[in-house]
Amino acid sequence: MPKWEKLFLGAALLALATVSGWGQGAAAPPSPISLPGGDILSNPDGSNALWTSFVPGVGAFLDGKNAEPNIVTNFKGQVAMGYTLGTATDNNGNQYAVITDIRVYRGDYVGGVPTYPGGGSTSTKGHATFVLI
Repeated sequence: MPKWEKLFLGAALLALATVSGWGQGAAAPPSPISLPGGDILSNPDGSNALWTSFVPGVGAFLDGKNAEPNIVTNFKGQVAMGYTLGTATDNNGNQYAVITDIRVYRGDYVGGVPTYPGGGSTSTKGHATFVLI
């Protein structure tokens, strides 16, 4: 058998041996677990809901300067926060006060991966970037 045929045959066998891994792609990261506790705030429909986040700061509806800024439990990484305040005008000329709370988290965490058909998960480590707007 000529040398080029051996090379071609070897490449073909190598390609066929890896077919099972072609469609697998990257594994999904574990789902983060929300920080326990938080604030009870009104929803737009008037009902109350427990929000699993705290709002650091001093003033009405704020949780104090030392409130936990994180929204993911078992998290180790960097947190960046920003608050903006301004006005917005709709198509009819009505003005509204707009206040935003923007947070970015990047780091390591312990999350959950669904492992049982009837429910339940297994804890596993992950690394990701999260954004809260």
